[in-house]
Amino acid sequence: MRPGRPDDLAALLSLWADDVRSGLHDCVPDRDWLQRQMGDFDWETRSRLIEGRGGPEAFVAVLERPTEIGSVARVETVARNETARQRLLEWGVLFSRAAGAVAAQVWWAREADTSQLSRLGLAPVRAFWRMDRGDLALIPAAPLPDDYSLSSSIDPRMAADTFNRAFADHWRFSALTAGHVPRASTGSELCLLAVAPDGDPAALVWSTVEHHELDGRRQPVGLINVVGTVPDHRRRGLALALTGEALRRLRERGAASASLYVDASNPTRAYDLYRRLGFEVAYEFDVFEVSWQAGDRVAQTSNVIS
Repeated sequence: MRPGRPDDLAALLSLWADDVRSGLHDCVPDRDWLQRQMGDFDWETRSRLIEGRGGPEAFVAVLERPTEIGSVARVETVARNETARQRLLEWGVLFSRAAGAVAAQVWWAREADTSQLSRLGLAPVRAFWRMDRGDLALIPAAPLPDDYSLSSSIDPRMAADTFNRAFADHWRFSALTAGHVPRASTGSELCLLAVAPDGDPAALVWSTVEHHELDGRRQPVGLINVVGTVPDHRRRGLALALTGEALRRLRERGAASASLYVDASNPTRAYDLYRRLGFEVAYEFDVFEVSWQAGDRVAQTSNVIS
């Protein structure tokens, strides 16, 4: 086992492809997107790679973000054998606790064996779905409610404030600052913001066009990244209207299909809205979590974090 390096990206994608073939991940990330996401990632501290005689066998990355309960880590593994995956899962969970996280999460395919998770104290806490629309023909009409309009420009501070107001009551909410608003989220026609008659930002939808390898979806895929409505403006059809408009714009920019990820446990039942737009569940995840707020639930181990 050794620390990861930026030039391990190709190995990471290769291992990810093996997981997709085995049904343990839903898709291989778009390479350009992954490079952007990992741009300031601390590879040496927060990742490990296991190599064998035949090359890379497993990789783990530990991501972290602030939430309402404190810092929550996400342990992502890809592997060619389950013994190596178990070793890196254990490293990632132990590292998360040592780094000060109050909880660590692992996103796991619904049908996959969970025994190695329970040995580390991880338990299922949430369900998430990937919902797909197989093509972008015949998108249902969904006009904006009366008196609401699309903003002609989006300032990063406004985008961050609207995002935070829309998602503050969501599970494991992590606030967004203006400096961390994706550049495309304020400078693209695929980023939509609805404003109320008084000018108050009311809802937003951000989307992108991505290419994925080893993917059964028609390429490229239009990915709806963010759908959020400020509480005072919910239940008025804003999310439906903005998502429908996003689908039309994705089609105009060459997307052949569309996907989005949804919290299946959220009481707002947003998935009902997406079904009205032709989306259906294509892949299911369970989020497993271990928390150290109520005591140490991690299995005892003699391994040293290195």
